[in-house]
Amino acid sequence: MHRRFVYLLAVGAVLMMTGAPLWAGQPVDPEASAVRRTVEQFLDDLGNRRLDKLPALFAPKATMVVVRQRDGKWTTTHQTSDEWLAGLKAQTPGTIFREPLANVTVHVESGHLAFLRADFTVVVDGKVRSHGVDYFTLVKDGGAWKILNGSYTSMPGEGR
Repeated sequence: MHRRFVYLLAVGAVLMMTGAPLWAGQPVDPEASAVRRTVEQFLDDLGNRRLDKLPALFAPKATMVVVRQRDGKWTTTHQTSDEWLAGLKAQTPGTIFREPLANVTVHVESGHLAFLRADFTVVVDGKVRSHGVDYFTLVKDGGAWKILNGSYTSMPGEGR
């Protein structure tokens, strides 16, 4: 009985460290957890304007696609990650924000290609400014997950 209790404690500790819900009932996928951590690190660095840290999170020739609704009209922009980052750096001083994710789904294929989809809100000074859906494609490069493409919708207001 004692050995079983220690085992259950160890399993619980691993689940808590990976951020997996204890009630999931599914085996913990360390690659899916790593993919999510990479995306959340990207969003944290982005929101806190640590723009110098972002290039290391991108794969070579990565792209960013933004589908935005403003004044009832939709626009789409396609940029390399370098172009996208240059645009962010030109925004001085830039806005600090949080981008919490919800309804996150991660698919990992063969341990080297991954897809993350999540609903998000952009929160500035405690108020939701916009919302949408993030789609990230990641590739394992040199043993680390790198963003190959980030695409997202952006709509004003609180949304969901």
